Amino acid sequence: MLFSFTPQLAANLTNERKGRTPGRAAERRTHPRYGFTANAKVIEDGSDARIEVRITDISQQGCYVETARSFSLGTAIKLEITNGRDSFVARARVVSSSVTGMGLAFAEIAKEQYKVLEKWLGLLRERDWLVQNRRRTQRVMLRFPVRVSGQNAVGSPFEEETHTLAVNANGALVLLSVSARKGQLLRLLNTATGGNAECVVAYLGQRKGDLWEVGVAFSMPNPTFWQVAFPPSNWTPPAPGGV
Repeated sequence: MLFSFTPQLAANLTNERKGRTPGRAAERRTHPRYGFTANAKVIEDGSDARIEVRITDISQQGCYVETARSFSLGTAIKLEITNGRDSFVARARVVSSSVTGMGLAFAEIAKEQYKVLEKWLGLLRERDWLVQNRRRTQRVMLRFPVRVSGQNAVGSPFEEETHTLAVNANGALVLLSVSARKGQLLRLLNTATGGNAECVVAYLGQRKGDLWEVGVAFSMPNPTFWQVAFPPSNWTPPAPGGV
């Protein structure tokens, strides 16, 4: 089984050093990119010419690699990434090219390779979620009534009325009676405002009686979902006694 991505969905994976294009921004909104460091090989289809590269960020749709030598725009390639004991292989296409690196959009991913990619992304999602949640200046301990829906462990649809334990601009910590898995897509309804958002399970926390702590991250940035004025990310509280 192959997971295919059309070129249009990722045609604007551009070089960060040139600044973000509107397409790149859109891709970031729908498929978050995470800082990720690993060694890789890029092999050109047909010629077998290969380049040793360094992955610097990755998403479900592609990645950016640093290299002093780049293939031309549109080149079809085979990508081989090694990270510890895991390896990931996929067909891809060069969608940006410069003297410092290339943006690669995945074209086909075999099912077993997709599992490896999702394993890496799951760890990266959890890392980012924990960083956000541990910044006390960036989270608010509020009990918002919410409705969570999705599919349970056997694939049956479920819907549960529950509440948050904490919220931030990128998601929330909620309590659920159904089991969840990292990377699982859920839908979150803010019952107070009627706002809906797609989110992904980024963190599985402690059990509290019959309920589980589940950290969810919005699939797309949604800073107004909770209608809470969060402080800027670079804000720090003043020192006690300060002016």
